[in-house]
Amino acid sequence: MDIVPLELAFSRLGVDVQGRQRPLSATAQDGSLVLVCQSSGFSRPGPGVLRYSARLSLIPGRMAQVKLLREGLSAASAGGTPVRLIIQTGKPGGGPGKLHTRADLVGSVTEFDGDAYSVDFQRIEEDEPEPAPRKGRR
Repeated sequence: MDIVPLELAFSRLGVDVQGRQRPLSATAQDGSLVLVCQSSGFSRPGPGVLRYSARLSLIPGRMAQVKLLREGLSAASAGGTPVRLIIQTGKPGGGPGKLHTRADLVGSVTEFDGDAYSVDFQRIEEDEPEPAPRKGRR
């Protein structure tokens, strides 16, 4: 996991956030929802699944950003849009903490009631390159 500034974390997942306040989510160039998730909100409900659960009503202040997140979650839930992941690890005493991009995980919104939501992330299966042919001894 890379620890990166917010702008770079979003940029690596296809989003330009220059000039904005610290967004909670954004839409990438490929149409996926990029979501900033607090490290404390994760669980493992089954093998190979990393679940993030949170409530919009518990996010302090930032009403405009919460509204955009609600709209993004609603669209992703209805349209099956993939969700990309940035993990924010809290800093003791407040502050923005550390950000980690997880380009290897893609999720889908599994529950959303307008406030509480869950997103299940799974590792992207990458095609392994075929090994080079072995040369025998002569």
